[in-house]
Amino acid sequence: MKDMGGAEKLPELQDPDGESLPSDPAELRRRLLELTRQLRRAQARIQALETGIKESPASVTPLARGSDNEMRLLSEQLERQAMLLERDEQVARELQRSLRPVIDEQLEGIRFALQTRPGTRVGGDFYDIINLSDNFVAFLIADVSGYGLPAAVIMATGRLAFRTYAANELRPRTIMENVNRAMLRSTLAGHYMTAFLGVLDTELLTLQYVNASHCCPFVVRDGEAVPLDTEGLFVGMFEDPQYEEKGMQLEQHDRLFLYTDGVLSSFSAADRRESEKRLEKHLMENGHLPIESLVEQLAGMMEEPEDDVALLGAEILLEKAQRKTIVISSLPSELPHVESAILPVLENKGYGERNIFAVKLALEEAVINAIKHGNELDDTKKVAVSFFVDDDRAMISVGDEGEGFDPDEVPDPTAEENLLASSGRGLALIRAYMDEIRFNEDGTEITMIKHAPWAAASR
Repeated sequence: MKDMGGAEKLPELQDPDGESLPSDPAELRRRLLELTRQLRRAQARIQALETGIKESPASVTPLARGSDNEMRLLSEQLERQAMLLERDEQVARELQRSLRPVIDEQLEGIRFALQTRPGTRVGGDFYDIINLSDNFVAFLIADVSGYGLPAAVIMATGRLAFRTYAANELRPRTIMENVNRAMLRSTLAGHYMTAFLGVLDTELLTLQYVNASHCCPFVVRDGEAVPLDTEGLFVGMFEDPQYEEKGMQLEQHDRLFLYTDGVLSSFSAADRRESEKRLEKHLMENGHLPIESLVEQLAGMMEEPEDDVALLGAEILLEKAQRKTIVISSLPSELPHVESAILPVLENKGYGERNIFAVKLALEEAVINAIKHGNELDDTKKVAVSFFVDDDRAMISVGDEGEGFDPDEVPDPTAEENLLASSGRGLALIRAYMDEIRFNEDGTEITMIKHAPWAAASR
């Protein structure tokens, strides 16, 4: 697959006769396309010969009767191609099984329940659990269009793409956009997938998520089932799918329930929307069950589904932390990791676009100042960012390992004699956008406070 960084390769596969098959997705696709073309040509030729003989049996000359032999040969070829396609179905099943996620032992604060049910046809359903960093984990579930080996190959390509682009990114919208571009480049025309991607901060228990036209997952809590849906088109079909990102504050013992559309067939209804409502009701009525029992119960409701089914349940056992600390190297490229950890919390709290923009600018100035002026771009030194939020305010502290400075000696950039000075502007911007700022005694740490909009209005 092009432009995917080569971070992970597909497992080596074998057909039922023990012959090695190509593990490269592009080579598998090429083989399948050629096989399908041969099959269609054989079918068309046989149909043409049969039609000609049936319509004009009296006019069939001895030379034409020689076509009987050609027809027999084509029938044998058709039978061989059918056998190869059946073999490819077996390869697709093996590929599907080989890509099931292995739960990281470090994720001890989350209880998982995973279930798959094979359908009568091999589909492209898959899920994954990706440990992004010490304090972030991603939940992924997706469904590829079509069946058989093409769906399995695209499934493997999609899983690799998500893992590749999640390696250095925490925002699910950015990851989904990158995967969409990769899938447009690397998959066959007409193939696409639906997907849901959620990223959980395991300290602050904030969940950011994007739903690319996938079945609506749910968060189950206290007898309620909260849908996790956003705007966004299929992955791998459009240049600009316009993915919307949303966030939600989770609490201890919340259950996250992800699934593919085969589950909905268990809830007989007139349309998909009605099936989702019945599933939602079922989750509300049975949400008291342990997550393993809840997932097993739903899997057991499908005796022999036509389509493959994948279910992923996760119960949060962690307690929400009151304070979060992020330590980064003195590199400007590390700034997005800080923003990805802090800004979604304010979004979930309801700070609003204007206040979040103000915090973003102040945070950028404080971190860049710590990197450039405090640590003097020495990437062996660290910048520590601590974050705390309660019902009334957000408090952010940024500290470096430099010699410190006296904020009273920083020139006022608004004074006439300093209008052309290059220093002091960052600190002035922070003062303008935040409600309060403080410094520690040696000038190596700045603390910035932003009052919540509802608290600020009452002051």
